[in-house]
Amino acid sequence: MRLSGKNCLITGASSGLGLCVSTVLGDLGANTILLCRNQEKGENAVLEIKKENPNAEVELMICDLSSMKSSKSFIEEFKGKYSKLDILYNNATVMKQKRTVTEDGFEMMFQVNYLAPFIRMNSFLELLKNGSSPHIINNGRPVNMLRLNMDDLQFRKNYSMYRSFLKTKLCLLFASLELSRKQASNGITVTTIDPGSFLSDLVKEAPSIGWVKNLLSFFVYRATYHIIHHITSDDIKNKNGRVFKKKSEKPLTEYWKDRNVSGQLWSVTESLINNI
Repeated sequence: MRLSGKNCLITGASSGLGLCVSTVLGDLGANTILLCRNQEKGENAVLEIKKENPNAEVELMICDLSSMKSSKSFIEEFKGKYSKLDILYNNATVMKQKRTVTEDGFEMMFQVNYLAPFIRMNSFLELLKNGSSPHIINNGRPVNMLRLNMDDLQFRKNYSMYRSFLKTKLCLLFASLELSRKQASNGITVTTIDPGSFLSDLVKEAPSIGWVKNLLSFFVYRATYHIIHHITSDDIKNKNGRVFKKKSEKPLTEYWKDRNVSGQLWSVTESLINNI
């Protein structure tokens, strides 16, 4: 399926899964916008994509997702350049061994993995409405037994790197489900997918041992396949509000379907953002 004429925004696109997905999108004819934190790494990513396909339409935009000021500046810049957005792939994530607080006073993973994509999704709704078969795709790690503590969404108590990380992804899952309901009448598809890319973030941190790099890269390439299928499949576009594990649909748990939880989280999130 060719994607000519489609504007595709990919976050966390300087390496790993984001870069691989962006490269394939370039091959499929999309106008691919890479959102990266680091200018040099972003420029290298563009060069790598152009090396694979000199005709690829690719643009670099810079944003520090741990900064509300930077996120809002990027959003205004993007709106000034584009009149429509067809694909928004929220891929960027961060995992911190120790609890870290951003300049805005939020826990780092909570801001980067949840608040930043929440703001992007809601800020680009009008551009998405102007797109062709608009689709928001959020990377997820849906864990059935996990629960949110609404009194401690930023892990001030009992911080655990992996468990706290998963809870930020659970927040994003709830936001995705709530947004899918709110935008159903506007033709915007919102889905969550776990492409099996957990190890992809380790590629850049892996030791310089050939077999280790090759093993981790294998997981990235497999995850890329699942994301590209998710973007290009006509069948997926008819599955608004669904959750996927690789290519298979994952049934929603009763907890995930609880509108009281998603509604409360949505209200709390808006209050946090409005206070910045």
